Amino acid sequence: MILAPDLLIALSTLVLVFAIASALSVWSDGSGFPTVALAAIAAGVGVFLYAYWQIEPAPGWRVIPDSFISVFARILH
Repeated sequence: MILAPDLLIALSTLVLVFAIASALSVWSDGSGFPTVALAAIAAGVGVFLYAYWQIEPAPGWRVIPDSFISVFARILH
């Protein structure tokens, strides 16, 4: 069973935000190469693009806030 595209977009956006923060943290500390963070960024981008292409018709970048609103509405309902 594949999750709904709005859930995948919301989750992948959160993964991307935290992975970018992690990559910047490792890079600024100079403690090595951020391999895990870059892998998480690649996975987040892949899941985001997969979910974005599943939405018909393509609504543009407005889909990101709409996805978060939809997920929040599902939680409240």
